[in-house]
Amino acid sequence: MPKKIKFQDMLEMSPERLDLARTYEEKLQLLGRSLIGSLYMLIRSVKLYTPENAIFSKPLEQLKECINTIIAMDNTLNLQGAGGSFYLNNMLVKSDVGSLDNVHYLLDEFKHRDVGGFVLNKPISIPELRDFIYIFTKDSEEEVGERGVSARKLQALKLRKYEKVQEILKDHDESADMDQRVDRKRYALTVYARTIYFMRKYLTGLRGEGPAIPLSKGGRYVQDLVDVCFGHRTHFLGLSTLKSDDDYLCFHSVNVTLLSIVFGAELGLGKAQLRDLGMAALFHDVGKVDIPDDVLQKRGKLDPEEIKKVRKAPIYSVKKILRGRQLNKLTIHRIITAYEHKSDFGAPVKDLKGNVSFVVPKSNLGVFSKIISIVDCYDALTSRRPFREAFSPEIALTLMWTELKHKFDPDFLRIFMNIMKVPSVRVLSDKGEKIVIF
Repeated sequence: MPKKIKFQDMLEMSPERLDLARTYEEKLQLLGRSLIGSLYMLIRSVKLYTPENAIFSKPLEQLKECINTIIAMDNTLNLQGAGGSFYLNNMLVKSDVGSLDNVHYLLDEFKHRDVGGFVLNKPISIPELRDFIYIFTKDSEEEVGERGVSARKLQALKLRKYEKVQEILKDHDESADMDQRVDRKRYALTVYARTIYFMRKYLTGLRGEGPAIPLSKGGRYVQDLVDVCFGHRTHFLGLSTLKSDDDYLCFHSVNVTLLSIVFGAELGLGKAQLRDLGMAALFHDVGKVDIPDDVLQKRGKLDPEEIKKVRKAPIYSVKKILRGRQLNKLTIHRIITAYEHKSDFGAPVKDLKGNVSFVVPKSNLGVFSKIISIVDCYDALTSRRPFREAFSPEIALTLMWTELKHKFDPDFLRIFMNIMKVPSVRVLSDKGEKIVIF
């Protein structure tokens, strides 16, 4: 197994350690693709020329350098072919579309010579690499053993039988999948915790209680959230239940960010768009630092002056974002979203009993604003506040679909409810009967 930074230890490390972990994975992937590419070229060419031919000098030197670099990184090199892919030190080597034919050719050659892969625990030499590729020449008809063929015994390389490798991978498939799931969950928690830590320091700076931190610094944390979310949204949905009564704005900002990213991914937004959405969500409510705590934490009903202060929060947020002094397209998106997300989607039309019968759209809100509007309200309703207990997800969504229905784009709200795994909303009629809205 490659030596990796344990995800559970990352919480105690500085943020730079996570960047190191990502750099490690990227470098191993790059070396893996280079290793497979070199093997493909050499094994294809050895069908036409002997391993001692001068044309192999440079390719063999490149392969040697690649292999020895991997050995230096991990103290071992374990290459295995299975299915339609190669695994390097138990990591799937990702191939682009253009190189798939090369991978399949190489796998077929390995299978034909009953080679499932090879293991190496020390640096390799050019002569031994020549002896290895000899196995795939037309002249080599001897059965291949652990040390190659008798005419050219391998010293450092240890070959593994094709069938044996398939059995090993099959036996370890289930446990490996479980380990990967656990690692993803731990990493998701790590990324979430780092974003909370950043947001706490950022808000402290806004309050003048610590050093000011540029808004742009949040980009790296949002990108991490996007990377973890993409394809693994279930790990995120559980994190959004983490709350803090004493640090509400910090947790609310991060929860709205991660749920917005999950929502945006479900809507089909690409990674670049999700990053922009995440940045808009992370800072959508920062203006609340300018509202006194005795107003935000008040247990009773707000008076008209206090209500006015709370309603100015979007304007305060816009001012905070503008102080970043980087007025570009992305900043304008954040400004618009910070202001728009509190705007109602439409005007409610009520029946004689005062119930909302339908909604007349009145605002041409942007996609980011529609997303954040829904997520912001949902997280607020499911959080405990000084003046009320937290609502359950089902009750929160029921309120959003009934009493608060005019605030949201109904099509977006339906999708969000499906994401949160609440397939329908049930309300009580005047007679106490349960009615399914959809």
